[in-house]
Amino acid sequence: MKRKPKILLISYLSVLVIALALYAWAGQWGLGWYRRTANESASLAYEETVRAVQTLSAVLAQSPYATDSDMCDRICCEAYASAAAAESALSTLPFSTWELEQLSSFLNTAGDYAHSLCGQRQSFTERQKRELRQLSAAAVDFSGTLLELRQQLEDRELNMDSREKRLRNVGEEAGPLLSGELKRYEGSFAPVELRYDGIYGAEEQKKSGGLLTEGEMLAAAAAFAGLPEEALTLDYQAEDGEGRRCYRTEDLWISVGRGGVESYSSSRLVPEASLSMDEARERAELFLRSHGFEDLSLLEQAQSACLALFSYVREQDGVLCPEDPLRLSIALDDGSLYSFDATKFDPEPIQVTWAVEEDGAREALPASLREASCVRMILRSPGGKPVPCYVFSARDEDGRAVEISVSAESGKQFRIRVGA
Repeated sequence: MKRKPKILLISYLSVLVIALALYAWAGQWGLGWYRRTANESASLAYEETVRAVQTLSAVLAQSPYATDSDMCDRICCEAYASAAAAESALSTLPFSTWELEQLSSFLNTAGDYAHSLCGQRQSFTERQKRELRQLSAAAVDFSGTLLELRQQLEDRELNMDSREKRLRNVGEEAGPLLSGELKRYEGSFAPVELRYDGIYGAEEQKKSGGLLTEGEMLAAAAAFAGLPEEALTLDYQAEDGEGRRCYRTEDLWISVGRGGVESYSSSRLVPEASLSMDEARERAELFLRSHGFEDLSLLEQAQSACLALFSYVREQDGVLCPEDPLRLSIALDDGSLYSFDATKFDPEPIQVTWAVEEDGAREALPASLREASCVRMILRSPGGKPVPCYVFSARDEDGRAVEISVSAESGKQFRIRVGA
């Protein structure tokens, strides 16, 4: 090779090496910057968690001394906001919060319980004060632990978790991690179970009626599917205290609770539709009647591929119970039952009291909606308690659909929904 081309080649290679070196340096600097940013974000999320739990602890500590209904409402609103902020901040820490189920559950329960007490227009009862003190004691303990761990982070005795380490699987951090210490603390954290009408209340509405034995559960599953008992095998038994059992065949699954069959599903392929929706509805209602489901009203229906989907609700003394649905689907090739879901359905009569007349319930409406149409329904509170309601539907001045439910027990607004 001649001298000049050789010099040019060496020059180009040198420039390329220098460019690659600069690119690698820039990439390394950028990676370091991203690492610092991620670490600062994780530290900020932890600080937010600490502050929110501290605020929750301080607010709950005020509850035994509140005697004014307005102050009680204020405490509940602040506790709800603090619990929601703590749960949100905890979820952004660089490790999975499913590993901290008890702590997350505590924050959800504290927030939901405080929310359930908002707007009761009275001071706390002795029972509520006792339950708030339980939450306060747990929040104080939780807050103290978070502060101790923060000090250990500052003293470099504890390391913040790294999502990069977890994702790349490059080994453990030197020294203990925050996630491990929180998990260890959770092992000794006593859950707080409260009996209240809310999402996380321990006082759950149970289905009434007799309880089936294991033998009767198998017989009920076989009768429901129209199969001999020996054709069914036990797939699993839930360890949730309810004793729910699931039986199966090659393409059927039947779940039976202590109160009877709760769900049924098929996995067979439905190749084509040969039945109309009206014919499918006739098959669905024939099936329901043959299995003892009476006084039902069709709430909604739809077609999905080769399946007809139906949702029925019970009608009690002319009153609909729309939040206790019974759902089923019919295969449109042969009209057989394809799926059935009665997990929310209770055939037993619901005991409610209609203490307020419709005219009295209208007084709870804004003056502009006093002429709204009305139907009676039995709705459910967040904790599952049945509430008899007058459901008023109208359109406001802007043409938006407004639905206001008024409790027939208290005469107060129970729920408001605003549509398009």
